[in-house]
Amino acid sequence: MRVNTIKVHNLLVPSKLPDADFVINPYIGCNHGCVYCYAEFMTRFTGHAGEQWGDFMDVKQCDKALPQKSRGTSILIGSTTDPYNPLEKRYAQTRAILQQLQDTEAHLEILTKSPLVVRDIDLLSRMKDVAVGISLSSMDERFSRLIERRAPSPQQRLDAMRTLSDAGITVYAFISPIFPFLSDWRQVADEVSAYSAYTCFENLNLRGTYKRTVLDLVSKHFPQSAQAFSDIYRDRQRFTEYWKHVAKEIKAYMAGKPYRLYFFHEKIKKK
Repeated sequence: MRVNTIKVHNLLVPSKLPDADFVINPYIGCNHGCVYCYAEFMTRFTGHAGEQWGDFMDVKQCDKALPQKSRGTSILIGSTTDPYNPLEKRYAQTRAILQQLQDTEAHLEILTKSPLVVRDIDLLSRMKDVAVGISLSSMDERFSRLIERRAPSPQQRLDAMRTLSDAGITVYAFISPIFPFLSDWRQVADEVSAYSAYTCFENLNLRGTYKRTVLDLVSKHFPQSAQAFSDIYRDRQRFTEYWKHVAKEIKAYMAGKPYRLYFFHEKIKKK
């Protein structure tokens, strides 16, 4: 993997995401090797056109201090990269950002697949309004290794949730992406329930070059589900109907428990 250090004018940028006013991405690129990664589109805008997503990482450096946003605003760390990817052990960019944001009045969220986040419990525990989201698609180790080749194991992520929760830090599960017929989201919801303040659910969206990659993977490793799986992504109406059905199942299964649906990238539904 090629690693570069680059200078940027700002780390904090406005966001169009429905649940974040600003985002911070300490790195460009990600080395988890997730076959479904939507962020590969970034190569067109970051000087990496023609390069394979996952073959490079840029470490951002900024001399400008982060502004201290006011109460009522929200900041997400990790919208197009994992802020606790393996390079964080060496460069500690995310930790430096947390040090700068110690006195922020804004609501801060961190989204990661990595147990490395527990390293920063000392900083997180002193922040006024922070939540850590741990992303999980499945508790099945074999399935996880197929779709997230170099990411930490599901058990490592669950252990991180436990450690964060025991430290008094708000932690939530981000069950994403749900693969039709293959992701047992009920099992994940059950496993995280003891530690998660709330649970988020996001469906698998397929577009761009990674659509064929995912369909080929399913065809090779799960031939019994391949036809039904691919049918969902060949017809927009079938896609919509399928995920509306799953949304109803989630609503019934999570009755009485706090959860959020991130389906179709519409306005967030909070329960």
